[in-house]
This record gives sequence, C-alpha cells and structure tokens, in this order.
Amino acid sequence: MANRLHVAVLDADIPCLSIYAQRGLYSSQFRVLLQNAADRLSKSGNVQLQNGPLAVHVTAFDPVGGTLPPLECLRAMPRSPRSNEGPLGAIDAILITGSAHSAYDPYPWIIQLQSFIQTVHANYPLVKIFGSCFGHQLIAQALLSGSAASTFRVEHSTEGFEMGIQPIILDPSFTAYFPPLVSPNPFRIQLIHGDQVVPTAEAKAAAAAAAASASAGDVSLPVPWMNIGSSAVCPIQGLYNPGRVLSYQGHFEFDAWTNRELCQEFGRRANWPQATVASYVESIERSLVPGQEDNDDSKAAAEAVLLFFAGEDQPKSFPIANGMLTPPLDSPAG
Repeated sequence: MANRLHVAVLDADIPCLSIYAQRGLYSSQFRVLLQNAADRLSKSGNVQLQNGPLAVHVTAFDPVGGTLPPLECLRAMPRSPRSNEGPLGAIDAILITGSAHSAYDPYPWIIQLQSFIQTVHANYPLVKIFGSCFGHQLIAQALLSGSAASTFRVEHSTEGFEMGIQPIILDPSFTAYFPPLVSPNPFRIQLIHGDQVVPTAEAKAAAAAAAASASAGDVSLPVPWMNIGSSAVCPIQGLYNPGRVLSYQGHFEFDAWTNRELCQEFGRRANWPQATVASYVESIERSLVPGQEDNDDSKAAAEAVLLFFAGEDQPKSFPIANGMLTPPLDSPAG
C-alpha cells in the first residue's frame, strides 16, 4: 500500500513566458519533480521507507491572488493506514515556491502568506512546511524574526546576486537525517537570489562580544533549528527544524536552462548591463556537461524534501558506500 502524500504548492510567482511555455507553473514543475522522486525512492534499495512506497498528489494555490489552503483542509489528526485508501486526504505539507519579490516587500499578499505560515506552524504540527528561495526567506521572516528576541532577518545581500552552481558545504548534523544528501557534499543546485537570511546587527554585536570574552562567538539558531549549510557568500543556505520545517535558498526545481531564462528576464526588467548578464549566465551554465543532464544534485535535493514530507527524516544509521553513517550524538531531537 502506497504512502500517499497530499502537498499544497503555493505559487508565489508565475514563470516568465519562455519557461511557462515549456514547463508550466512552478507548482507543475514541483509536482513532476516530487512524483519522480517518489518513484526513485520507492524503487531504491538504499533507502528503507518505514511507511511503505511513496505517492504524491499536488494541489496548487495562488497566494498572490489571495487563495490559500483552507485551514480545515490541513491535517489535524495523525494518519492511519486507512488514510491511504479511498478519496484524497487532508493536506500533509505546504510548499512555498520562489518569487521575484522580496519577503520584506509590503504587499498585502506577502503579509497574508507570512501570517498563514505562522498559523500553520503554531496550530498544525502534523503539517510540514517547505520553502524554496523566497519561500525559505519568508519562512525565516515568519518564524525566526519579528520579536524583541529575534536574531535573524531577511535583507538584500551586500555581495549582490548569487547565481548558478555555487558549492554549498552541508552541515553533518543536517545530512544525518537524509540518506540522499550524504554523498553530495559540496551540495550543488542552481541559485538565483539577491536577498538572504542574516543575523541582525544586535545579534552580530552580541556574538562579537561573546567571542571577545572567549565564549562561543557564532550567532546560533534557536534549538532545534539548524542551518543546512553555507556557500562562500551566503552563510545560511537553508533551514531545518526536524519534522516541522525545511527550506533551501537554492532551486532544486531549476535546471540550467530554466535558471538562464529567468536570469535574462531579471536582467531585462532591471536593465542590467549586458556584461553582467553574460557573467551570470556563465555561472549558471557552468554545471552543463556536453551530452549529459545537468551535473547537479537536484534529484537528491528533491528526495530529501519528499522524505521530510513523508516523516522519514528521523536520525538513524544510514547505509553509505563505505559503511554506516551514524548521526552525531548531539543531533537535535525531532
């Protein structure tokens, strides 16, 4: 019997025309990737699924137009074996796509979506939340900022845009939960963003003072949150709260062609110099290998998201090529 997952994908933007003509809405792109990941994981001999083979149904919503999943449709009771029989069940997971907008833009739909994330996280613990790029940043803004004690915020990067394939060093405490992500380190998925999640100025000052007094000087995420990893110019490449929240700064849903089309559209809208666009495109296409698919880790990234949605992201010993990987003893509890 398949472990059927009902995923609500919230389209926080629409693709530019060339991408839409070839791939459809972002929700459609995520549907294809997640369903393909379900097929791979269900047939894999390397990952033992505790709740049976996976199947995914995606329902798309339009938050920009004010359409969000009704709260009464979210999962409020644990699933039973019978929930995998008969009609489609309650929504098990929320996925927030990328967007050309910024999380801090004062549009009513962004404010409404942020409030929705807070409501789901506070009142529906059985519903998983995932965000890609803009979705990652809005999750951070909704759940890790906005209070006097908050230590993180979303702001425009002083480094400018991070484009294409940039090596991301994953944190072992994160990869311990996900067999598909054990090998890809550095982790390689397409990036296209000018904003990022950063510590607040107050948190940086406190960390500097702590370092000066020989205490721990890093700005830490509140337990049980963790940073999935970092690149050279973006210290927080994703967030993970075991069993509750996962986000990527990058786009596992983008291949080099999609990212190139979007980059050129961004350049047209913002009137970027041609030399700048050409440099960004070169970074994006660096992953291409003649005669092969994009040389990135998008499949592993999609599989990790699906394991998270399915509740299979529990720390345990995972088989890898050279023996067993055992999560560190100080891994946060799920």
